[in-house]
Amino acid sequence: MVDRYRRDALSILTRLYEGRIAFLDQAYTACSLRYSPHERDLLVSLVRGVVKFRGKLDALARMYLPKWERLPLVVQNALRLGMFQLLFHTHVPPFAAVHEWVEVVRSFGQAAFVPLVNAVLRNVERDLAAHRAQAERWGIDLPAWLEAEWRKALPEEELHVLLRSLALPPPLFVRVNTLRIGEEELQKLLAQRGIPSRRSRISGALEVVSSYSALVRTPEYAQGLFYPQDLGSQVVGHLVAPERGEVVVDACCGVGGKTLLLAQLMGNEGKLFAWDKKRQRVETLKKLVRRSGISIVQPEVLDCLRIPERFWSVADRLLLDAPCSNLGTVRRNPEILLKATPESVRQCASLQLEFLREAFQVVRPQGIMVYSVCTLTWEETVGVAEAFEQEKGPALVRVEPKGEIPGRVRDGFVFLWPHDLFCDGFFVAIWRKRA
Repeated sequence: MVDRYRRDALSILTRLYEGRIAFLDQAYTACSLRYSPHERDLLVSLVRGVVKFRGKLDALARMYLPKWERLPLVVQNALRLGMFQLLFHTHVPPFAAVHEWVEVVRSFGQAAFVPLVNAVLRNVERDLAAHRAQAERWGIDLPAWLEAEWRKALPEEELHVLLRSLALPPPLFVRVNTLRIGEEELQKLLAQRGIPSRRSRISGALEVVSSYSALVRTPEYAQGLFYPQDLGSQVVGHLVAPERGEVVVDACCGVGGKTLLLAQLMGNEGKLFAWDKKRQRVETLKKLVRRSGISIVQPEVLDCLRIPERFWSVADRLLLDAPCSNLGTVRRNPEILLKATPESVRQCASLQLEFLREAFQVVRPQGIMVYSVCTLTWEETVGVAEAFEQEKGPALVRVEPKGEIPGRVRDGFVFLWPHDLFCDGFFVAIWRKRA
């Protein structure tokens, strides 16, 4: 009997490359309802790994199969998955991996290609030690245009460090709900569940050694004692630096990871508006707010390109975590690279400027406005920020972030590169609105 996680991995990967899946997380979730945490981890590792290394895996296949391009997509994907498992899943005996992938191909109605798949994987297995040594140095495959852009921002040696870092599995961080529990106490509770953790450079953030699916099945998660949240996302919340009693707006809040952090930093005192135009996200946020025991959040379905006048000049602080190309998240979401283009980045930048114009009206005179995006393209970061400053002139003053910033600060802008903190990549700009 073929392992279901291998069958599902091949199905998901094939649908992804056929353009029938946009985001892999949705596909993982659909499968993992019937999976153990271990099986889900194997599924995610296989699919994510092939997407990250597709070009390198294809080059390896061509060493043994000159007519690689003529194979049906499903057979190509089975070979990619099989080669990845041989190279990186060292806990799986190679002979067993080869046998299983041969049977997967057969189960997909591709019996005519079984001898070929078996031969290619056996050849890779024969030279496995050399191939594994080489694969240890692999970096993520980026589109040429994106690699060229990041080469302008980073020295060549550091670019290779970045690419290697993005190739690694993403870490798992949680934000401690400090309104209910302390870091040390939560660490003890998680340790009792067999989940080790360690403190990070950010107050209230823990790095945990666990699978995501196992973590969210704990009673502590159900009780709202913590929330899984990338470290970079948490840094953004701390840069907003809200104070108790303030009126704060989280525009384009999504499901509200940063919203909940802002509420914690406010000590659950004041007023916190959270807006998103998608009702499903807002309903999810409402559930998270209730579970977290937070009372100051006011979630609302609202298009942040059309903010009603009743909200103009109300905010002491506003966070605009704008829709973007999401290229800072490719360590966990490598499928983003399949659709991202220079043109799509330009479209994002144009839209971000519109969001900033609208959000500006919500901030009161002398209030603080924070712009963040989980990407590191020039157009969506410095390009958008400087265009907005030029447009607003003296009505907008760039503010230097205070305190020790776990990132790079250049000309007042904050850059969180994924290889610096082992987190998602972010850009943050902070301004004060003049009267």
